Amino acid sequence: MPTGWSSPLGRLLSRTGLGVLSCFIPPSLVDEALAVAGRDEQRFRALPSRLGVCLVLALCLLRAQSAAAVTQAMIPPGMVRRLAGLGWALPTSTALTKLRDRLGVVPFQLLFTAMTRPVPTLVRPWSHAFGLQVCAWDGTEITVDDTPANREHFRRHRGGNGPVGTPKARVLVLLACGTRQLLGAVTGGLGQGEVTLARRLVTFLRPGMLLLADRNFLGYPLWSAARARGTHLLWRAKLDKPLLSPQHLLPDGSWLAILHDPADARAWRNNVRRNRKRGHRPPKPRPIQGITVRVIEAWITVTVDGVPRTQKYRLVTSLLDTDSAPADQLVALYARRWVAETGIRELKTVLLQGQQLRGRTPIRAQQELWAALTTYQTIRLLITHAANTGTLDPSRISFTAARDTATAAITITPGQAREHLEHTCQHLHRQLITRHTHHRIFPRALKNTLHRYPHNGKTRQLTCTTASYRINTATPTTGQDTANPTHPRASLSSWH
Repeated sequence: MPTGWSSPLGRLLSRTGLGVLSCFIPPSLVDEALAVAGRDEQRFRALPSRLGVCLVLALCLLRAQSAAAVTQAMIPPGMVRRLAGLGWALPTSTALTKLRDRLGVVPFQLLFTAMTRPVPTLVRPWSHAFGLQVCAWDGTEITVDDTPANREHFRRHRGGNGPVGTPKARVLVLLACGTRQLLGAVTGGLGQGEVTLARRLVTFLRPGMLLLADRNFLGYPLWSAARARGTHLLWRAKLDKPLLSPQHLLPDGSWLAILHDPADARAWRNNVRRNRKRGHRPPKPRPIQGITVRVIEAWITVTVDGVPRTQKYRLVTSLLDTDSAPADQLVALYARRWVAETGIRELKTVLLQGQQLRGRTPIRAQQELWAALTTYQTIRLLITHAANTGTLDPSRISFTAARDTATAAITITPGQAREHLEHTCQHLHRQLITRHTHHRIFPRALKNTLHRYPHNGKTRQLTCTTASYRINTATPTTGQDTANPTHPRASLSSWH
């Protein structure tokens, strides 16, 4: 829109943006996303699409304010008077709602994809292990506004007497454990499980990654799809399934096993059943198709305030070499998977302030969800930039402090954003976390997600910032009771 933005009104409106975050989401990138999505205007509007994109992103920073108040907060006071002199007035809530409906969801998905494109990263102790970038994926549920349209699109949890609770959107994110930046994300309703969404998230994997995942994801189809992308895996497995019988014992207590293809196993059983039914001889035995994996079993003892708690973990990895990837280091590395939980907590509790999405239609709810993911990624890029200027671990910079700093600088024009970026980094350096947070623990809080209304009987759990851990790997031997922690192979590592 060269003629529109070159008008006096257009030149003033083009100066609105996201403050210091405009360094990472420049107006040219917003215009490109709108052009690709087909949402750019053929004529200049009093509420242009670029302003609408910045408004939806700013709504994620200023959660407590209305859309009209956020629009006013984005425009400096002096510019408001100049716009009023040209006949422009602050829009009403109805006009802003129509603007959001006109934009749709696609521009925000394109913006998020542009913000998460892969870039070369430096090898740091907090971001890499065994020469690979440590990543993790995990899913969560985000509450949306309880309207008939949202209930039909996102669905609700099922109870004994039918659907209960409020509708929720399911999100699966892929994070870099060192910087907590998002490398990809997919969304859906409660009708789509995390494993189903993970099949779509596999496309964001690439060689040079080491992916950590919880025990819900282990399965032959998803494992083979992730390995086909050239990514190494370290996933937790359930203790009873899949069956991972030892094929070859390794010096560090781990063993090699075969992760069988369940589809091939079902085909073999159907063939046997078909021959028996027809009176034919059973087919000749053949090996079931599978992938060679390395299995590590360990007893992890956590002592908090003098009270120990022991639990058995089984990990499955594609790193088969015991010299380059010892078992004790892999077990200790798996603790970084909690970074995915921390990133999700920052998204839901800090950025969204524990509130539901305000969109009353599925389009607006999805739009706000992708805007929240984009805003989270932008703040993470700001933190990474500030950490790189001082060669710091990004975990020492508070996400809340970065959000508050970006919110306070929302009135800075995109042309001045680069000048204020250095001042913002210095401000974040003065608020560094005094100690690293890698060994802090936060117990899972009991919560009830099925009730529609909040209740006062929430469970309060104490959080301890000091805990000691001890890892004992177990070697499978004939006659050994693997369910008894009194038969460990050796105490390989412990830390405080």
